[in-house]
Amino acid sequence: MIITIARECGAGGEVIGKLLSEKFNIPFYSWQILVEMAKEKGLYEEMPTFFTEDPMNSLIYALSVTVHSDKVKKTPLNALAKLLEGQDCIIIGRCGNFVFRNRGDCFSVFLHGDFEDRVASMAKKWKTTKAEAAKRVPKTDEYRSVYHKFYTGEQWGYSSYYDLTLDTYRLGFEKTTEYIADFIKDAGIKTCAELAEEREE
Repeated sequence: MIITIARECGAGGEVIGKLLSEKFNIPFYSWQILVEMAKEKGLYEEMPTFFTEDPMNSLIYALSVTVHSDKVKKTPLNALAKLLEGQDCIIIGRCGNFVFRNRGDCFSVFLHGDFEDRVASMAKKWKTTKAEAAKRVPKTDEYRSVYHKFYTGEQWGYSSYYDLTLDTYRLGFEKTTEYIADFIKDAGIKTCAELAEEREE
């Protein structure tokens, strides 16, 4: 099983990812962990901006799509697929819903929320004012949208590209986690360990 989490800034993606990790007893790979894994495999040096999900603005994106070939865009996606091939895990960002959508045990979710709620959350996390956070949150969302569009050609956050989209502030992070976990179980998606147990029975 691989659970991919795409998220608006401040929608609780990391918190929910860790809670799902505890529920399913599978690892949660934050961007920091993915970077370390990529370094160990010798992949990071070739494509650092992909693994760190470095910000891109609209101008850089416009220039990139005319200069970069499809190979340049597909190479990082293929590298990520190979890095996590056959693993039970949860990843955040990195176009995961696109990379792993043809894997039979993939479940993709997009998390969003009310702007004011997200600003308040990030102001606390960043230890800054709400006014400053209100400037940074939409910029972060723009970077993620452009990053996703550059590598996949798809619209970030468009519901048809995910198994589930949720407003995390309607239920709260813990109940949102429960909802996602129940959805996955009802959909019959199982971990490698669960499948192994079934084969032994």
